[in-house]
Amino acid sequence: MTEEKASMKRKGSLKDLVRKELGSDTNRRFLGRMKAFKLDGDIPDQFKSLLGELDQAENARSSR
Repeated sequence: MTEEKASMKRKGSLKDLVRKELGSDTNRRFLGRMKAFKLDGDIPDQFKSLLGELDQAENARSSR
């Protein structure tokens, strides 16, 4: 096994690493400043509800 693969095994999978980086406070602030990543205030209630459910699922998963 190469050193890089051994390092990844110690740190977790690539999926977990990407999720961690995308969810970091620094990245959230950076993306929040970009127009493409801002939520429109007039999105339909159905989508707001679905986004709320996603937030709840994410929070439940991260508290495990």
